[in-house]
Amino acid sequence: MLRFVSATLLATSLLAQGYTSPSHFASAEGTNNNVFPFGNTTVPFRFSQIHDDVPAGLITGMRFRHNLTTTTYAAHSITIDAWMSTSLNASTAADTTFDNNHGVDKIQVITNRTYNMPASTAGQAPGDWLLDYPFDIPFVFAGAPGSLVWEVHVTAKTQTGSIVYDAASQATTSPPIQVGRGGTGCLSTGRATAMLCSATQAMNWTTGGTATISGSTLLANGAVFFATGFDRVAWVGGPLPQLIPTSDLGASGSCNLYVNPVVVNFLAASATGTASYVINVPADPALHALVMYSQILGLDPAANAFGVTASNWATHQVVAPFGPQPVCRIYASGNLGATGTVSLSSYLITNFY
Repeated sequence: MLRFVSATLLATSLLAQGYTSPSHFASAEGTNNNVFPFGNTTVPFRFSQIHDDVPAGLITGMRFRHNLTTTTYAAHSITIDAWMSTSLNASTAADTTFDNNHGVDKIQVITNRTYNMPASTAGQAPGDWLLDYPFDIPFVFAGAPGSLVWEVHVTAKTQTGSIVYDAASQATTSPPIQVGRGGTGCLSTGRATAMLCSATQAMNWTTGGTATISGSTLLANGAVFFATGFDRVAWVGGPLPQLIPTSDLGASGSCNLYVNPVVVNFLAASATGTASYVINVPADPALHALVMYSQILGLDPAANAFGVTASNWATHQVVAPFGPQPVCRIYASGNLGATGTVSLSSYLITNFY
């Protein structure tokens, strides 16, 4: 009994802070996306993943992230059953028969439980672990040399459109910079639509790449500032976003500062209200998970009493090259049958806690 208690306490401490599999994406956006099994509208859905890299620990739940995008995904609910065990197979040798991947310690960790999932925050890289599935019963995982396998049966969903989860593929020597945007811009003088800041990228892991910030519906021929930083949480001791003073009382509508600016570059918008700025990105794997948030501020005296307008924010995150990853998925869409399809791509980035 003492030995069991000691092992349980050790297991609890090892996963107390959570473990992300694959670890390459613990702080970085995945290079793929996936709606299986939680995010599409198909019911029922049988799905499993095998992870070779999870350390020993007491696992009390698992959680996921929304995919980086310009879309805000709606709140929704989902009903599932789930099981977990020490897999009989490594991720590279998964069996198409779901049960053949489970070990003798298989237990049901979730029983017919409905989870209410919150809406996403567009433009966050990587997203927060908002898609959370705490277990009814914890699972004690012994760790290496065994692999961890989890399985879910999705039996009900309320979403009417896809909820896209953050995912990864098996390997790539040339991952792109991940891009997105979030927030809402305000109106420049003479415009009927809000200032828009967009992110594009071109990455070559031999010669380097570029992160481009582009603005549109800016003040025609106006003075604009491209502000880039690494933080969207706080600025000069206050939380972000911060309302630009009096902007909500002017023709611009509410203008918000979304980014803690580290670098600010001055440009002049074109006669059609466009401008862009390019940041050179070295081909250096040490930049892995570096995230840059940018927005455009305009000098616009007629827009509001403060004379400043602001766009939404744009996101760039660098993801370094990576080799074969220790995860695979097995899925059966539209049924809970005994067999599924094994795939080494588009598996969900998973945080166990």
